[in-house]
Amino acid sequence: MKNEKVTDSEFRQDPISGDWVLFAPLRGAGHNFKGRAKMELAKSKCPFENPAKSGNKPPVLVYQDKNKNDWFLQIIPNKHPAIGPELGSHEVVIYRDHERHLADFTKEEIKMVLSAFQERYKSLAQKRNIEYISIFHNHGKEAGSTMAHPHSQILALPILPPYINRSINASQRYFQEHNKCTHCEMLNKELKEKKRVVYQNDNMVVITPFASRAEFELAILPKNHSAHFEKIKEPELSALADALKVALSKIYKKLKDPAFNFFIHTAPVAKNSSHGYYHWHMEIMPKFDIVGGFELSTGLDIVTVYPEEAAEIFRK
Repeated sequence: MKNEKVTDSEFRQDPISGDWVLFAPLRGAGHNFKGRAKMELAKSKCPFENPAKSGNKPPVLVYQDKNKNDWFLQIIPNKHPAIGPELGSHEVVIYRDHERHLADFTKEEIKMVLSAFQERYKSLAQKRNIEYISIFHNHGKEAGSTMAHPHSQILALPILPPYINRSINASQRYFQEHNKCTHCEMLNKELKEKKRVVYQNDNMVVITPFASRAEFELAILPKNHSAHFEKIKEPELSALADALKVALSKIYKKLKDPAFNFFIHTAPVAKNSSHGYYHWHMEIMPKFDIVGGFELSTGLDIVTVYPEEAAEIFRK
């Protein structure tokens, strides 16, 4: 694809899931970044400022901020869980500062967040009948956040969600046919072509996926094959913190702090299988548009910015 602005529509198929995406640049009215809708909530009225005082259950994990002699993050059971304890669990990862978002965190602070994710994952994986653990972050009202105070969430589920199941099955089929990891093959191609590579360090790569499901979507993948996010150690953990810091900073600065979701796609809980053919990764999806009837009725996403153009904007 040439560097000049492309106006032609194009269907692209995700090489892993098989899902189709329609790129329709003429539907976009240029990159009019307005940022996310602000959620106003006075610090004095925020239930996450003092979770215990607000009637929440005791935290299951607390990380201290040594520089401030205060807590840095704490993880508590969700007061209004999407899934009850009889089926799984729903936890909230609360960050101390009311108005300081993840893009403002240092690399070391982001590394602490990732370590907390890993610690809770390993603990929840020991519960009976847990098949998958979803770790995600909603930033902004458009991304589904109902609380202004920065927080992430962890859900332990007794089932394998449909999208994850399709990705797992596709990875397994490719490995059985080619004796290679489909993510590794895709990543090698991306590193060779460099059109969609936004950033890389020794262990991680940030790209705009070939069949992005949203404008300016970013994906972070480890260069070395690994199925389980919760098992990575140094130097990969520091490299991931670095890559995530760069990715969030680029979204914040280049797109003027839009709403976004990020989530970790890792192999299912490894009780009976290692799922060694899978390749864990993170996805960050900014939110600009409301999903319409066409998307809902067909399951086909319409994206108005090609990933090559998005990567070029991020790299500038």
